[in-house]
Amino acid sequence: MKKIWDAQNGQAMYAIDETALHNRVITKKNKARRTADLTEKIYIGANIVAGLMIVVPTIIKNKVSVSGMLMAVLMFFAAGYIVHRRKRRLKSQDDFEKSMLGDLDNAIATANYQVDFSKASRYYLLGIVILSLTSLVEAHSPWWVIVLVIVFFIIIYVAAKWEYRTFYASQKSDLRGMREKLVSMDNEGPESSVDEML
Repeated sequence: MKKIWDAQNGQAMYAIDETALHNRVITKKNKARRTADLTEKIYIGANIVAGLMIVVPTIIKNKVSVSGMLMAVLMFFAAGYIVHRRKRRLKSQDDFEKSMLGDLDNAIATANYQVDFSKASRYYLLGIVILSLTSLVEAHSPWWVIVLVIVFFIIIYVAAKWEYRTFYASQKSDLRGMREKLVSMDNEGPESSVDEML
């Protein structure tokens, strides 16, 4: 905010530093992009490596596990699907107008994508859990191993849910709140307070 003097009314007024505000919007947009980019790369790499760790030993030992192979197929499919979604996301980034509101809409779209990605990954985890437990039962694994695997997946699920609420959902909420303030500021005029946005 910049303090200016209204000579006609003899009162202090405040004008918006649009450059600083736009830079803040761009920072948030780039942060959302980096988060989505990193998440995609981690999931793609993890699924490919995990799938290969199932397929390669199966080929070497020549011992096929139906649930194991289904899990490998699911992992490779997930990696391919994420690559497809990533390409669509990157392509859609050019669809927004080059303005402060356009950059903010871009950031919100990326945040929405990240929220949907996080939700879908938890459903995907459920499929991996079912196939993993089926594979352990097929291999006649000790009961304590099965219990440890169940506890491990519960911890992962709780951590994923915490990550969703703490980072992705809160980021989406912050961006939407910022957009509402920006729009209301345009409607009400330059005297609106935007301290929380800067």
